[in-house]
Amino acid sequence: MAVRDRISNWVKPNGERAPVQAPERLAPPSFRPSGYRSAGVSAKGDDKFRIVFENSLEGIVVMRPDGRLLSCNDAAARLLGGASGELLGRNLTDWVVTEPSQTVNGVTVFPLGILETVVHRGGAGKVPVEVSASLIEGGGHPCLLVILRDITERKAAQDRLSFLANYDSLTGLPNRALFRDRLSLAMRRAERSGVPVALMFLDLDRFKVVNDSLGHAAGDLLLQHVSTKLANCVRKVDSVARNVDSETVTVSRLGGDEFTIIFEAIRGPEDAALVAQRILDSLLEPCLIDGQEIFISCSIGISLYPRGECDLDGLIRQTDMAMYRSKTHGGGMYSFYSLEMSAAVEARLQTEASLRHALQRNEFTLHYQPKADLLTGRVTGVEALLRWCRPEEGMVPPDRFISMLEDTGLILPVGAWVIRTACAELARWDSIGMPPLAMAVNLSARQFRDNHLKQLIADTLLDSGIAPSRLELELTESQLIEDSDKSRALLDGLAELGVKVAIDDFGTGHSSLSYLKRFSIDTLKIDRSFVRDITNSEEDHAIATAVVALGRSLDLRVVAEGVETLHQADCLRALGCDQIQGYLLSRPLPSDQLVAWLIGYRAKRSFLRGADLASPSAPMPLLSVADMDLD
Repeated sequence: MAVRDRISNWVKPNGERAPVQAPERLAPPSFRPSGYRSAGVSAKGDDKFRIVFENSLEGIVVMRPDGRLLSCNDAAARLLGGASGELLGRNLTDWVVTEPSQTVNGVTVFPLGILETVVHRGGAGKVPVEVSASLIEGGGHPCLLVILRDITERKAAQDRLSFLANYDSLTGLPNRALFRDRLSLAMRRAERSGVPVALMFLDLDRFKVVNDSLGHAAGDLLLQHVSTKLANCVRKVDSVARNVDSETVTVSRLGGDEFTIIFEAIRGPEDAALVAQRILDSLLEPCLIDGQEIFISCSIGISLYPRGECDLDGLIRQTDMAMYRSKTHGGGMYSFYSLEMSAAVEARLQTEASLRHALQRNEFTLHYQPKADLLTGRVTGVEALLRWCRPEEGMVPPDRFISMLEDTGLILPVGAWVIRTACAELARWDSIGMPPLAMAVNLSARQFRDNHLKQLIADTLLDSGIAPSRLELELTESQLIEDSDKSRALLDGLAELGVKVAIDDFGTGHSSLSYLKRFSIDTLKIDRSFVRDITNSEEDHAIATAVVALGRSLDLRVVAEGVETLHQADCLRALGCDQIQGYLLSRPLPSDQLVAWLIGYRAKRSFLRGADLASPSAPMPLLSVADMDLD
């Protein structure tokens, strides 16, 4: 019986014999330490093999099929943690972890082929190895040739790649891919058990301000600080989740400043609310970065599963809706998903879809609200305000679509249309003999950051023939502060064109006033929140007084917004305010109605002159919109 035929009996299951074709017979080398000698190998060939055997960097072992060592080189001895002479006669499985022992015909067979396993080296620990075992013949007896390859570096590289594929390199938290995998598992377990799982989305409030003001390195440190806080908040949640372990609570970072938490086996929404509040309270503590205290808050959205019919992506969308609701309500709070949110989001998506076609369908129009000089009563200019008439709905309130324009980027083409249309309308008024007015146009943050803004303004003025000094661009304080160097360059460029710049809602933004000195600014507009109670609030009166005094000291024009009563106008005139704007004059009007209003106002404007007003102590009537819509 051939040797290979006998070996095949050992490795076949149930001891069955399988017919084996006689292979080409290869003469193996001899192994002197074992006492075996192969026939047909010359001494010269034997010496060449021994050179390779002894100098190989990989461990080479010759052994019986049951694992008993017959010979090994020095590399194998070092890997196994002993001298080659001490290892002979012992079983390789004393060090190498293999599959469960397989016994065939009473003989334990070492597994053939290639496998990855570990070598136990006693106190020296474990070494990952690749083991390749194949049959050979030695002196007419069956043997196994085993190659032992140390794969420590390869396993480390694989582990690193696995980490990068599944974990966030900055915080060490699971990333989006691993989050989705664990959420899928949690949802299946919740379906089987009927015990809900809670999903939380967390988004840091005003994180961009930290990045822009302190740099991305500080932003990274803040993200690491938040990840540690979140881990501490969910580490001991025995009162919230039953059977809590590393798989039932998962904190992940999806990217940017977005984090998620998966809670399994909760009792109900009150448990999720408890953890959410714990997180909000924990983040109230300031984070110290580069010696500076940073205060941060977050907006949290929460969804429970299973509730209703939704898949994994649906659950994620629901939770994101809840988080967005917290964000729009000022942040620093948590919100649970509700069906009403889906309806609101659906309505928003429909509105956004219609908004994308509104410009090409000519659904936008401009209304104009006049401004008047407080001393003479003369109308000095108007502010152009965007309006959208949606065919299936009618006039859409600006607070419903202006932010959408900004979020979708549509504000750039629509904003350009506003500037061109307002200047063209101003030129038309000139052509019909209307008095020369100034035109104020609001700029959004995205428009202000657009590199083509200056060229757009220059081209529009050239096309309309309007003097640059008659165009005034209104900005907010926060827009100027975000990138002060770029803001200064743009404002200087607009000043070179001769265009005026006004600060809208002055006093409601940043407290630093240094930008008034650095930037080219012509007008300050007192926010309506300070005008509303100016006649009966000492605080509002003091703020308005300070703004007017500041404007006078810097040679800036001061305009008060939201003026609705003669009392307010009289008070502002006494403070030295230059102009007013509000319902006392008129609501915003379409172009043709504004022209008609101007004609009527010029004949009756004396009502605004101080000499014609009753004494401040006398009660003043509130002029309604109808009173001022003069035909």
